[in-house]
Amino acid sequence: MAKKSGNLNVVQLKKKGKTGGILNVDFILLFTVLVLLVIGLTMLFSTSSAANMSSGKVYAPIIKQSIVAAVGLFLMFFISTAVSYKTIKKYSVAAYIAIAILMVLVAFIGMDSHGARRQIAVPFIGSLQPSEFSKYIMILTLAARLSVIKKGEIKTWPELIYNLAIVGIPAAICLLLQRHASAALVHLFVGGVMIIAAGADWRKLIPVGLIGGGGVAAVILATGFRVDRIMGFLDKGADVQGNNWQATQSIYAVGSGGLFGLGLGNSRQKYSYLPEAENDYIFAIVGEELGFIGSVLIVLLFCIVIWRGITIALNCKDSFGTYTAFGISVLIGFQVVINMWVVLRLMPSTGMQLPLFSLGGSSMLVTLTGFGILLAISRENLNNKGK
Repeated sequence: MAKKSGNLNVVQLKKKGKTGGILNVDFILLFTVLVLLVIGLTMLFSTSSAANMSSGKVYAPIIKQSIVAAVGLFLMFFISTAVSYKTIKKYSVAAYIAIAILMVLVAFIGMDSHGARRQIAVPFIGSLQPSEFSKYIMILTLAARLSVIKKGEIKTWPELIYNLAIVGIPAAICLLLQRHASAALVHLFVGGVMIIAAGADWRKLIPVGLIGGGGVAAVILATGFRVDRIMGFLDKGADVQGNNWQATQSIYAVGSGGLFGLGLGNSRQKYSYLPEAENDYIFAIVGEELGFIGSVLIVLLFCIVIWRGITIALNCKDSFGTYTAFGISVLIGFQVVINMWVVLRLMPSTGMQLPLFSLGGSSMLVTLTGFGILLAISRENLNNKGK
């Protein structure tokens, strides 16, 4: 039975247990996530099947991704219906320390891929990318800290530095040890926005931002393949057979889709023209097969997800829940914007995945878990309103 409570549309489910009463979840968010997941898996199958046709493993990527998605959905529903997000707060620091140690280990025993070392081999699973989990754990840890400080305390240098350290440590590990610049930028951007939202003095953040930005720029300029990407972006007509090949083919894919697209499964660019289209450039195949209309629809669906996340944050009476919901919403929005900008050649290639679409078990698992936390926050907030 659907019910509207305040500004939140919810689904009501009967809940038996210690808390009793009615369990509420944000129906619009839940429905939109499920729709995006179905579209994402469909587009992944369409894209990855072409890349794996020569090897005969046409179904291997989608089967693996679907299994991970099933596990992620279980976690999402379990967290959203049976776990208190306030309990998660208690373990945020321990999880932060554990993931930081694992990320350091990846730099030494991880798997090399595209000039970076960001994954670690895991028996029976294949590989795990700790930086994907670190993004969400950083949000939880920072939210836990911001929720206990006194009003106005974030404006003092000691507290500001403390919070910046929570953001900077995983960002530095990603950038310096794993050579994973996009993950470092995600940590810095999302954490910075959360700190500003908490009331930090932006004038104090300017020198910190200049120092941090200068450090990131220095590391990027010291790495050959990143410089090549930047130069290729600045001169789009140069080296179209080399460094600019993938970006050029991405534009061809989007442009050939027209208004309504070539039809699901009818992409031409996915057949060896656009390398690894199932990863960072899957949105280009979306544009080619579903056209401008389909692409805009997906953008609108992501906008709805972000809108619901921000709404949950604004309606939450608990500061930890507010900061957590806000941080997760900013994270999803930032990743979507950066991925689409790269596909449309509005910025250099960064290796940013499109949530729920790009091939990658770690990203799929942690994204669905993050949505479970958002739903849990909306549930408890709505339950409290009914008391």
